[in-house]
Amino acid sequence: MTPAAPRIGIGVDVHAAAPEDSPRDLWIAGLRWEGQRALEGHSDADVACHAACDALFSAAGIGDLGTHFGVGRPEWEGASGSRLLGEAARLVHEAGYEIGNISVQVIGNWP
Repeated sequence: MTPAAPRIGIGVDVHAAAPEDSPRDLWIAGLRWEGQRALEGHSDADVACHAACDALFSAAGIGDLGTHFGVGRPEWEGASGSRLLGEAARLVHEAGYEIGNISVQVIGNWP
């Protein structure tokens, strides 16, 4: 039996900067950046984890971040990017795929 060809997905995530006096924490790649200006979002606004989730969903052909964790899904409000990424991996495996690797690039531009 010939092994399945690798599938590649592209993921993107964008969040606006929170007001400077926002009580939110900045989360990037599952890490809290204490004392830094946060991002706005339905969950923790972790752009790295969210982009990774989106790429996994794209590769598996099972929707996108909004399909699974969008604002219409109140159970995901305030969820950590790490939790979303774990659930994304579970859904990808459930769809019959194995994750080989993932790469994320974060570019920040503060106002």
